[in-house]
Amino acid sequence: MTIEEGKKIFRHKLKKIYSIREIDYYYKYLLRECFNLSPIELALNPNSQFQNSEVKLLEKALSKLLREMPIQYIIGKTYFRNLNLKVNQKVLIPRTETEELVDWIIDDHNTMKENQKVVLDIGTGSGCIAIALAKEQPLFTVLALDKDMGIIKLAKENAKSCGVNIEFFKQDITHMGVIDLKFDIIVSNPPYLIEKEKQQMKRSVLNYEPHKALFVPKNDPLIFYRYILEFSRSNLNSHGFLYFEINPLLLEGLNRLIDHEIYTVLERMDIFGKVRMLRLQKH
Repeated sequence: MTIEEGKKIFRHKLKKIYSIREIDYYYKYLLRECFNLSPIELALNPNSQFQNSEVKLLEKALSKLLREMPIQYIIGKTYFRNLNLKVNQKVLIPRTETEELVDWIIDDHNTMKENQKVVLDIGTGSGCIAIALAKEQPLFTVLALDKDMGIIKLAKENAKSCGVNIEFFKQDITHMGVIDLKFDIIVSNPPYLIEKEKQQMKRSVLNYEPHKALFVPKNDPLIFYRYILEFSRSNLNSHGFLYFEINPLLLEGLNRLIDHEIYTVLERMDIFGKVRMLRLQKH
C-alpha cells in the first residue's frame, strides 16, 4: 500500500463520520507521529510504499477512528502549549481553555520582581497545568495531586520527559483534611460538566474520556469548588491567588459560594466569549 492509497482508504472508510478535512488531518497526524513523515514528504513521495508493520498500525488506527476514539488516545500523546504529553483514557485530553488558564497565571507572575512561589495544582490529571507552570516560570515550586495512583504515574512520566521537577502526591479533593503546607498559588480545573450537557457532547468525548473527570453530581454540582475553597481558607497564604477553570453555567452559584469578604474575584472569558476562568486573591 502506498501513501496515496492509504489516504484514499481512510477517506472512503471514514467519510460517513468525519469531513474530508478532518480525515486528511488525522491521516497526516498519524503518519507524522507514528512514522515521522512530514507533509512535504507526503506531497513529494505519494507512491512510497508502507512496510507491512506500518500497514497493520494504520489499519488498527483506522478501526479506532471508526469507533470515534480521539486521535490523542490512539497515538497516546497530545500537545499542550509547548509540551508533548502522554495521555490515556484515565485522563482528560487537555483543552485550549486550560492553556488560557495557564496563560493567565504566567502573565500575573511573569516579572523579575517575583519571589519564589509555592504552587499547588489540584486534580492534575496528565499534569498539563503543573508541568507548564514549572516549565515556563522557574520561580514556581510546583506540587500536584490526584486521587488515582495510575494518573499520578502518568503525570510523573510527563514531568520527567519535559525536564521539570514536580512533587506529586495521592490525595482526594473531597478528603483533603489538614495538610501542613501553605501555598502562594492554588490552581484547579476540577470536574464541572452537568448532566444536561451530555446531549450536546460528541461521542468521542462521552465514550472515551473519563466521566469522573468531566461530570459533577446532579445534586451537588459545586462540590469540588466547595472543598477547594474550604482548603484554601487555611492553606492559601495572605494575598495568595486561587485560579479556577469553571463551567459558565455554574458561575452564579459559584459566586454565591465564594466568601467575598475573604477574596477579591476577577472573571475572565475564554476565546469563545464565555466566562471560563476565575481568579480569587485572598485579602
